Amino acid sequence: MNMAAVKPGPPHRRPVDADLVWAVLLLVLCGVNIVADPELRGWAAAASAVTALSLSLGVALRRRVPERTLVLALAVCLAQIVWSGGPAVAAFAVYAIVCAAADLGARWAVRLALIGGLGAAALAAVRQDRGLGTAVEMTVALSVPIALSWALGFRARCRRCYRRQLAERADGLAQLRSDRHRAAVADQRAEICREMYDLTGHRVAGMVVHAEAADRVLDAAPERAGQSLHVIATMGRESEAELRRARTLLRDPE
Repeated sequence: MNMAAVKPGPPHRRPVDADLVWAVLLLVLCGVNIVADPELRGWAAAASAVTALSLSLGVALRRRVPERTLVLALAVCLAQIVWSGGPAVAAFAVYAIVCAAADLGARWAVRLALIGGLGAAALAAVRQDRGLGTAVEMTVALSVPIALSWALGFRARCRRCYRRQLAERADGLAQLRSDRHRAAVADQRAEICREMYDLTGHRVAGMVVHAEAADRVLDAAPERAGQSLHVIATMGRESEAELRRARTLLRDPE
């Protein structure tokens, strides 16, 4: 089974509430960062505030709509790279959104989370224009947390896929055991029917023989005819009792 093609189930209430708490905390930290950074003034402060609001919203909704929040996070990253500013703590929001997209997103979102995140890291390093060596070092430094976030999300996705496969295998084995049990019960019932057919047929044949014998000796030897009729009645009652027991066994679903 393709790990990237696994569709996630509905998000649980507790992780969604936790994401809301983290979003509020991130918004507060970004506000503190904007106030404390002397370079974020005027339009830079306004742009940073929009960035903080957008990424905080992305963190709050990352489990509900992981694909849309991923696109939002990448767009915000590109905007920050273009104007070379923004709160530094906003990077943690990108890591969280990339992790959620790798875990809960569609197939294209899983790939975009890794490729887009690494591409944004490389673009940010090149945008600094501090030489090739510095650009490589910055690319590695920015790519490592992105890759780790993506790996954590994809690991959770693989674990969920593995658990689902185990559950499907358990269901299949349970269904197989149930089918085998039903087949065994059907075989037992068929064997009971065959035995009852043979036994009842044998007794009916004996009853016919005794009935013919009683008819022949009815006038000449009434006592022998009475004995034959008694045997016929006994065999009939035994057959009736066995048929009732067989009916009870065949009615039992187990």
